[in-house]
Amino acid sequence: ISMLSITLAFLYFAIPANAFSMSMSIGSKNKGRVVFGTAAISQAADPHKLLDAAYHKGVRRFDLARTYGHGKSEKIFGEWMESRGIDRDSVHIITKGGMGDDKYGDPERTMLTRSCLMGEVEASMKSLKVDNVDMYMYHRDDPRIPVENFVVWANEIIQEGKTNAWGVSNWSFERFVEAHDFATSKGLVPPTSNSPQLSLAAPACEVWPTTYTVAGEEHKEQVEWYNKNGVELICWEVLAKGFMAVPDLWCEKTVDRSLFEKDVELGSDEWRLQRIQRAYCNDENYRRRRNAVNVANEYGMSLAQIAALYAMAISPSVSVILGFLEPDQIDDVADLHNYFFDTDCVVGDDEAIENSQKLIDLREWLPDKESTLSQDFAVRLSEQALVS
Repeated sequence: ISMLSITLAFLYFAIPANAFSMSMSIGSKNKGRVVFGTAAISQAADPHKLLDAAYHKGVRRFDLARTYGHGKSEKIFGEWMESRGIDRDSVHIITKGGMGDDKYGDPERTMLTRSCLMGEVEASMKSLKVDNVDMYMYHRDDPRIPVENFVVWANEIIQEGKTNAWGVSNWSFERFVEAHDFATSKGLVPPTSNSPQLSLAAPACEVWPTTYTVAGEEHKEQVEWYNKNGVELICWEVLAKGFMAVPDLWCEKTVDRSLFEKDVELGSDEWRLQRIQRAYCNDENYRRRRNAVNVANEYGMSLAQIAALYAMAISPSVSVILGFLEPDQIDDVADLHNYFFDTDCVVGDDEAIENSQKLIDLREWLPDKESTLSQDFAVRLSEQALVS
């Protein structure tokens, strides 16, 4: 695989063939924290075969959207379910809408109306060939529209039996809390999920137009609030578009930072690469990547696996969206929830890294080992064991 093919694969949301290396079997508990991302599924050589592999290996949650592949992701998924006779109750379907024809999160896009939203919902159900989904999400916020509208419209979708729950994608913490508080105060169903960016490579700026992140210490209180209030964070770009999957992708010497502010065509490959590198290619993230590679080598894992473990270790409320183009990639992430990961080993200073517990397989962990651990670490380990 050439560096060009790896770069293009990540530009369009998928994982390249060499991103993972360790074969792992899927466990029986908490499989849902790994969510199959379908943004690039239309580019797979055989999308149905890819979905077959995911399903047979125990993956049951799928993330879709009206905008993915200009509607192709929903259509492919619906055709797959129908052709395979998949029991609707055996899969957890997440889909998103409310952006209309906007593909890039333009803040000046045509404002969403109730009738347009309901039309998108109907189109999604038709493409998916289902009567309802498990989670319907607004793909972007629009601050020009009061949160009350979003809450009421979502509750109408629930009342009509088109979704079991609702959530949002790329909403700021403040807007989410506002919507949550309004819903609970009026006896309406509140949003139960938000889909922000989260990665070991914390973005230095907005990755894509009108998107949000929960990466970094500055968002710790927000993540705690989501967990306390039973809100799932379904996080995207966990591998930072490949920066945290391929150790030598966009090496420091090859990235020309002077091009970060160059005028480029919206939606072009150059535009995508510019936004990705501007967000992720900085000194701190290169340091974190080097640390993660060291841990991966020590435990016989891959950089991508360590990056996914990092995101899942941030909070029990975090699930990770991962896209695949090859069936054998699925084995490498489906079992990650069985591991405890000490984030200090990749984000801490030299002393913290030296003293960190790094990685523990919860399937091999026994309660009597707790006595050998620090009290704080033992508590975190116990909490994760309960979640898993």
